[in-house]
Amino acid sequence: MPEVYKDQYEPIKTILFWNGENVDADGSVVVTFYDVTEDPSITPAISPTTPITVLTATKNETNIGSYQVSLPTNLVNRERKYRLVWAYTISGTSASNVSFVDVVNPYASMADAVEQLGIGIDSGDPSYKTYLQLKQAEKYSRHIIEDYTGQEFHLYDDTEIVYGSDSDILPLPYRIESIYKLYANDVLLYDATTTPTVNNWLYTPIIAESNFAIRVDRTTLLDNTVYTANGMVPPTINDTYAGQAFAKNVRYKVVGKFGWSEVPEDVQQACINLMGHYFEKDRLWKDQYVKKVQTFDWNIEYSGDVFSGTGCSYADKMLSPFVLSQMVVI
Repeated sequence: MPEVYKDQYEPIKTILFWNGENVDADGSVVVTFYDVTEDPSITPAISPTTPITVLTATKNETNIGSYQVSLPTNLVNRERKYRLVWAYTISGTSASNVSFVDVVNPYASMADAVEQLGIGIDSGDPSYKTYLQLKQAEKYSRHIIEDYTGQEFHLYDDTEIVYGSDSDILPLPYRIESIYKLYANDVLLYDATTTPTVNNWLYTPIIAESNFAIRVDRTTLLDNTVYTANGMVPPTINDTYAGQAFAKNVRYKVVGKFGWSEVPEDVQQACINLMGHYFEKDRLWKDQYVKKVQTFDWNIEYSGDVFSGTGCSYADKMLSPFVLSQMVVI
């Protein structure tokens, strides 16, 4: 799927095909944009069937059937997903095609990558790389990082299912930034997407200090001892949850915004290093866990670790604190 970077003015391209050949449209190509992002935190709610803008595509005069549009910067100010409907006429027949584009936050800036990798910015420079080549290298590195660490370093909406263990803390498999809804055995306990917030629970869930769990703040709550001492009957929910918020073997569904609001510095550096490896395909031995190099016959022996990490020892060291299996989540 095509990507454009957040806060960048970039072209979105298509090629028109007709009877198996790329052809030019009879006239203008009109592109209608729909926001199909699933984000319950947005107010007013996103309507995936309501057009947000209509633009006329620009013809690429050097390539038959090639057209492009660029989204205004106010439509790429956050991570989104758009559905594009390209409408046109060919040989008097109206037609259209649909494409999708993601607005993403790169794990490293192009300026930092160019500077640190010594990439030329002039087309005459032997080390020159096009913007498209830089984007391809960043996308490659981003997916390598996500595969190695088991997490994504941007914000996204998701739902996670976890089970309680008679504790005030509910560990989560991924980092969370905002809590939208909380269910216990499919019964709604808490909903922060409404105004006012719906709370059918004794507690208010908050994000734990590690961001890899949610917990409850008991500083304003009364336990059974306080109720009894003041001649009051403790609420039955205290018995239901054995005095702990997240009961053992109860199935909790957490709906929220997961991930990272900012890319950590070490992840940025690892991304840039992997971008360098992406371009240096003629130097596969460089920083590739080489154990032994013999001259004359060039017998190169690799460490087996090259197959268990990113393929780059430096990037592995930078990313090791972010590998989920090695992180403390409570």
